[in-house]
Amino acid sequence: MNILLWVLQVLLALWNLIGGAFVVVHYEELKALWAVALPGPVWIAYGVFQVLLAVGLVWPQLARFAAILLALLELSGCALFAKYAGFPGCLWGVVPAVLLAFVAYGRFARKPA
Repeated sequence: MNILLWVLQVLLALWNLIGGAFVVVHYEELKALWAVALPGPVWIAYGVFQVLLAVGLVWPQLARFAAILLALLELSGCALFAKYAGFPGCLWGVVPAVLLAFVAYGRFARKPA
């Protein structure tokens, strides 16, 4: 179980690291209707927070809290996307959020590393 949790943590950390870095570097290119709902500095803060939490996901002492916060961040992005663009694209955020919830549950059920 521990190996599965670590594999999921690393894969989800890479997923969020790449996504957060893209938002920070290319926030001017976010021209979609759902993206213009928030100003550029908010998107930069969102991306930086996502990158920091992705790093925290592979840090054993912070993994459980980072997983919870990343799941909430993913779901908030899904809510914004669903409001402006519709539901089908939300699966790109719901699936990682469910996996992050599984990681958080697994890390809270186990003793700290």
